[in-house]
Order: sequence, then C-alpha cells, then structure tokens
Amino acid sequence: QGPVARSESVDTASGGERSDESGAGGVTTAPSSTTGPPSTTGPVGDAGPTTTYPPVTGETTPAPPGVAAVLSPSGVLVRVTGETATGYVVETPCGGVTAVPWGTPVGPVQVVIDPGHGGDERGAVGESGLTEAELNLTLARRTAAELTRRSIPVVLTRNGDYRIPITGRAALADALAPAAFVSIHHNTPASAPSPTPGTEVFVQSSSDTSRRLGGLLYASVVAELSRFDVEWTARSDAGVLTVIDDDGEDAYGINRYPTTPSALVEMAYLGNPKEEALLATEDYLGVASVALADGLERFLGSDEVGSGFVDTPRSANPGTATGGTSGCIDPDLE
Repeated sequence: QGPVARSESVDTASGGERSDESGAGGVTTAPSSTTGPPSTTGPVGDAGPTTTYPPVTGETTPAPPGVAAVLSPSGVLVRVTGETATGYVVETPCGGVTAVPWGTPVGPVQVVIDPGHGGDERGAVGESGLTEAELNLTLARRTAAELTRRSIPVVLTRNGDYRIPITGRAALADALAPAAFVSIHHNTPASAPSPTPGTEVFVQSSSDTSRRLGGLLYASVVAELSRFDVEWTARSDAGVLTVIDDDGEDAYGINRYPTTPSALVEMAYLGNPKEEALLATEDYLGVASVALADGLERFLGSDEVGSGFVDTPRSANPGTATGGTSGCIDPDLE
C-alpha cells in the first residue's frame, strides 16, 4: 500500500503544531517535541548523533516524485529519502535514518524559515533568562503566519524545542527548493552604543541572489525596528555582509552548505539588557515579523535590491562547538 498521506488540513507554517501563543503578548516557550524520545546511546564525540531509531526493514524504493519532505505524525519536518511498503524513509533531525508510518507531504513552498538553535543549544541568553532558541522560534512562527496570511507558502525547519545540525537544516531547504532560505537569530554579546539597530545579515559570498535577499531583509528590518526608542548597540560594520574563513569559504554553515539562496539575520542584541526588554514584547514580535515578511515579499515580487551592503568581508573561523551532530537527541517522530 505504501505510506499514508493524511488528507486533514495541517498548518505547515507552524510545522503542524497548534500555536502556544496566548495572545496576551510577549515570548512564550515553545512546547517540547522530545516527549517519549527513542533510545539513546552514550556520547560519541564527533561520530554522530546519540539518538538511535529502529532500523529500516524490508524493501526500500526511491522517494515518490514530488515528496521531498513530510511532517511526521508528531508534526516534525523530516526529509524523505525513500519509502517502504509501510512508510516513508526519512532523515531524522539529528541525521539518522528511520521510517515513519505516515506523513503529510510538504510543498511546494517559496520560503523556508529556520529558527536558529534549539534543544540543548540555547544560543544567546539574556539577562532575564530569555534564550535565543525560544525567541527565534516564536518570531519564526509569527513570520510564517504573516507570510501565510499573504498567501506565500512557507515552512519552518523546526517547530519545537529540539536541535537540528546545520547540515540537516541546509538539506531540508535544498530538498524543498524554495526561492529563499532565512535563518532567524538574535545576537550577543552587546556591542558599542548605536543610534540605530545593530541588525546584521550574513549572505552567501558566491550568490548575487543571496545578496539581494539580504539587502531587502536588512532594509525592511532596520526601518521597522528604528521606530522603537531603544538604546541600541551595533558593530561598526553592521549591515549586509559576508564572513569568510581561513579556507576562503563562507564561515557560517547556513551560508556555506545550501545551494538555495540563504540569509542569516541577526535581528538585534539579546545580550543588551535594554534591547532584551523590547525583544520579549508583543510589540517587537508584531513589528519584526511584519518586517521580515515585507522583505521576503519584496524579494519574491520585485526587482529591488535593498540596502546596507558592506563591501569588506569579515574574517572568522567559528569552529564546530555548535551546530553539529555530536550529542544530538532526536524528537519523537510519532
């Protein structure tokens, strides 16, 4: 019979989950998707994820045409690599391979939004304890909802509080082949005082399309955030820029790994207590989500190029402290 594709309506913008936003405003912690995880082994260093799923059994055939990714029964977005008589063969968020008995096919989409960090990788942590991982996800959900309202098909790489290695995020984006892949982040440590937001957008060094995407996102975000009366912080070279490592490649995996045009947006400084106070509010979420949606809509529907371009690349070698598979624990897929 093959895998079952559910016919019920699923909100792909939020990954199939019901939103946990109360409507009362501010940032809410995303519900965990790690209830009832599969068995795990001990740490394995750089050898791969610690999560183990039952092996795929029976005959495996290539993925069905047009099915690049599905929402698993628990609402987790996973890339489809094949199928068996009883389910889809998928790559788990941590990079393992397993089968799920059914899934809701996702796509085609025009935009993939990536909420940075997640799981045990919390990212920046504000003075109040607000974590970047939860703030990124809340803003990503709001942005996806705004794009959906504008009839722009969109999906999130993660819809709960779990880790996805950067290579997995890139693979999901490339499998879905959107026009734009945008990773949402919030920065730390706080930089020098600035009269304007310290928004930074990192783009692919070899892609004019990525550069244009970054320029439109930067112009929209800075214009909208500038409406707030906040003691901003910024680096002197903040803007739309590339970051190059010692090998001459894009230093950040979100720009290096995908072939899809990508942009990593550092919205503002969670490490600055004055900015953090704003970032935790409904006002910020509303303005920032509309700003991101505006930039994306202009990217998709116009020939505009945006602004904020910095000609001199930064040099950096981020290393592999985060974003890898070591110690990664998968969410429950069923």
